[in-house]
Amino acid sequence: MATLADAPAELQAGIREFWPPEEWDNAANVSFLESGWNAFAVADTTDAAHPCGSVIGQRDGVNISAERSAGYFQINTCEFPNWEWQRLYNARHNCGTAHMLWQQRGWQPWYFSAKALRLI
Repeated sequence: MATLADAPAELQAGIREFWPPEEWDNAANVSFLESGWNAFAVADTTDAAHPCGSVIGQRDGVNISAERSAGYFQINTCEFPNWEWQRLYNARHNCGTAHMLWQQRGWQPWYFSAKALRLI
């Protein structure tokens, strides 16, 4: 497992700004599993037949939905249809959005990463 100190500097700054210290390493690890610490990572499983939210499969009994996720924390831009999703390439914006989701739902938005890390 990684620590916050292993993360890119801009990601460290965002995590420190938004998360409480006891969650810094957890946030760093989740973001690493989600994007490999690639600020420009995109996972886009949408297409004409599978718009945002369409079930496209299952993993470990959990439905997988079509998504377009971006940045360090792989924020699912389908949840923010009125946002210019490319702004999530900005580390501070990505961390702030991830923290907002974490405050609302804990580590659930990153279910498989959080489960692998035993956060849920």
